[in-house]
Amino acid sequence: MKKRNKFLVIVDDTEELEIAVKFAAKRALSTQGGVILLNVIEHFDPQQWQSVEDIILQEAHELAQKKLKKWSKVVHELTKITPELLVKEGIPSEKIIETLESDSDIRFLVLAAAGGDQPGPLVKLLAGQKSGKLPVPIVLVPQGLTEEELNDLTF
Repeated sequence: MKKRNKFLVIVDDTEELEIAVKFAAKRALSTQGGVILLNVIEHFDPQQWQSVEDIILQEAHELAQKKLKKWSKVVHELTKITPELLVKEGIPSEKIIETLESDSDIRFLVLAAAGGDQPGPLVKLLAGQKSGKLPVPIVLVPQGLTEEELNDLTF
């Protein structure tokens, strides 16, 4: 059985997320692959203020689902691919690595590089400190690509 090529995109609140989602969607279409959208919820120490923590986590899950549905719609409109949607709780880098290790069909982690002088937080962490722990290559997509440039790279 042939494995699918899945492209994992981390859904966060960065400006550059859009280009990462579009790249992954278009690349998945051209390789007959899939897209996974992951949102990681960071949460507090569960020992203190448990009832407040539960409310905060519930609201965070609802917000995460909204974000994932928004970007899922973008992927589907571009490619007719229905992405897998994941919400995990914990430390983002750990949950990303855990996701990559648990799904052998994931072939690439797609991140977009911020347009300024500093990379975004995920790029800095995953392409720097944690890069040796990743089981798949990272694709860094420049934020400033035009649609034409993006299409040229993905098809």
